[in-house]
Amino acid sequence: MKLLYSLAIMGCAFCLAGCGPDLSHLPATVTAEGTVTLDGAPVEGATVSFIAEQGNYHATATTDASGHFSLDAFKEKPGAVPGSYRVEINKTLVEAIGSGGGGDEGGIGETNVQFGLPKKYAAMATSGLSHTIPEQGDSAITFELKSK
Repeated sequence: MKLLYSLAIMGCAFCLAGCGPDLSHLPATVTAEGTVTLDGAPVEGATVSFIAEQGNYHATATTDASGHFSLDAFKEKPGAVPGSYRVEINKTLVEAIGSGGGGDEGGIGETNVQFGLPKKYAAMATSGLSHTIPEQGDSAITFELKSK
């Protein structure tokens, strides 16, 4: 009985070994991480977006309390595709300023939305930010933003 049980377990494990997603169609990715500061202070909770200058690739990350981010281009595969990118960095602050109606309407009340960084950094066209990720990756990407 133990032999039959062991063979059944091994058979299931063998079958499941090939059931993961096929990532062969995705391009190679490399480590791409760094920090974001505003006037020398780390920026927490900012969305960092890298948009490829050529091709259809992009990679995103959110900064932690120390301003650190680690880019991901694909959900299944960490890192970013090497190449040249334009960059936008956005931090949106949402504050509830009224009581929501709740009930059947499902309202949350009025909100106040503000940019947590100078607005110019939130769009590729105005950010003035770019970066090239080399074939070996880059663990020292730095964006030193200025409030003025």
